[in-house]
Amino acid sequence: MPKPRKRAPAAPMTVSSPALLVAGSDAEFRGLIHDLIAYGHRLDACRDSFAQIVGVNGAQYEILMLVSRSAGLAVGEVAARLHRSGAYITIEANRLVERGILEKASDPKDGRRVILCPGARSAEMLNQLSPYQQRINDVLFACLDAKRFRQLRVLARDLVGCGDNAVALMEFLVRDADAKAA
Repeated sequence: MPKPRKRAPAAPMTVSSPALLVAGSDAEFRGLIHDLIAYGHRLDACRDSFAQIVGVNGAQYEILMLVSRSAGLAVGEVAARLHRSGAYITIEANRLVERGILEKASDPKDGRRVILCPGARSAEMLNQLSPYQQRINDVLFACLDAKRFRQLRVLARDLVGCGDNAVALMEFLVRDADAKAA
């Protein structure tokens, strides 16, 4: 006869905000986190596949998509919108410029700033991607009607801001923990 399994010790709470607790438990919050991470993995997989179709990496695809829908963006603006460092965006954008996918220009208002613009090959790449993007994005968000889409858009924007604050706090806490350990 098998031994009865022991009950796992209660895990410490991972949130303290009452808004994130259901009946005094963080179980729903943990479920949300796991679902968001799982969905993020799916988004990354789709992004990487779109990138592969046109022969770029995932970060380059994100830059291409953002710049292609503008009349020109400064490297700093691209970095801010994609929540990446300016140095990283510069490196990846330079690779796209070398391939004729993007073009660089000096900002006429401020010659120190570099503006990224769609290059000769960007329209061709976007036309190639469009049928894939339409099919995949329609499936990725098939569970949303117009109202829920608008709500999710607002929530996602708010969550990104909260995420930026959390990352900044985490970096501080890690430095503080490292300093205490040293």
